[in-house]
Amino acid sequence: MTSPTWAQRLFYRIMRRLVRTSIPWMFSTIEIRGMDRIPTDTACIVSPNHVSAFLDALLVGAFAPTDMHYLSRASAFGTRWDWFLEALHMVPVYRRRDGYETLSRNRAIFRRQREKLREGNALLMFSETEHALTYPLRPLSRGSARFALETRAAIDDEVLLVPVGINYYHLQRPGFKVSVIVGEPIPVSAYDDQYTEHEARCINALRSDLASRMKECLLLPNRTADHRQRLDFINRTNEHLPFPEMKRAMSDLEIEKDAESSTRLAPKGPYRPGLDRLSRWIDALNAPPVWGMQQMMSWVQDPAFAASLKFATGMLVLPVWWALLAGLGWAVHSVGAGLALAATAVGTVLVRRALIRRANPPHKVAASRPERDDVLSG
Repeated sequence: MTSPTWAQRLFYRIMRRLVRTSIPWMFSTIEIRGMDRIPTDTACIVSPNHVSAFLDALLVGAFAPTDMHYLSRASAFGTRWDWFLEALHMVPVYRRRDGYETLSRNRAIFRRQREKLREGNALLMFSETEHALTYPLRPLSRGSARFALETRAAIDDEVLLVPVGINYYHLQRPGFKVSVIVGEPIPVSAYDDQYTEHEARCINALRSDLASRMKECLLLPNRTADHRQRLDFINRTNEHLPFPEMKRAMSDLEIEKDAESSTRLAPKGPYRPGLDRLSRWIDALNAPPVWGMQQMMSWVQDPAFAASLKFATGMLVLPVWWALLAGLGWAVHSVGAGLALAATAVGTVLVRRALIRRANPPHKVAASRPERDDVLSG
């Protein structure tokens, strides 16, 4: 992979600004905490939980104080879109499922990433390795811990492993809150002696510590017997609570008992399917882009892509569609008619989002955990 061209650097700047501008259209509230914990002059490996395909990386990268590179599945590369993927700082990583003979290519890839980290850059790496529609943290692979320790040994300088928790108040539907919480960084230098004495044990110890720090950044870090009941308290009525207060209330919650709590959480309330159906009909002006998005979702066949594809449609397709509607109204009648038509299409998106919120759509979470695939195996 060569250094980015000036055109790729410009494309990255434009896309990062576009993502930041588009995020408020997807979420009712964006709560960002601790982003200053991501350094701008120290080697940094950022480790968020992985729930919603590429939307997770966009949320962290858009608000981070420094540019990031993103480890991505190698199967996404090797097409005509490589120029854009490289411009977006995406880095291919080979896994077991790509064939054992491909794993050796990771050596050169990670060598280049270590050089970038030596220069004080940041790298985003999903320690769960696979996305899944679930709130509790899934078992981490050893990849992030191993890479952090190997990088520390290679560059002989401090490396920070930064935990991040992404908390969606609904995993698939737009119009709800998202909290992006950056936890206390882990200085990898603290593990130097242990790494020298026993490499494998040190990797496992760092992985365990990273999991603990990541859980501190999540509203529902563990699956409990009353998980479904607790999950229903993550709803629009409780969005006004800041993350620390919400997490404390979720941790102290007594589902079966009427116990006093420092914060009383409101229940989710009943699902209103009528409002949900109305939200679809009221957005008829935007039917073609919505239909195209639904076709992509049926082709991908992975529910974890739902929010990501909706965000991409809203960011890239809807503005073009609204411009076409304005041009059509202008051509048929007048400039004012075109602007009114486009404004109506924009307004119905906002009305649809409000109706979805009021409908209280149920949480749909993954029924099982995907197989873990350590990207640094071999």
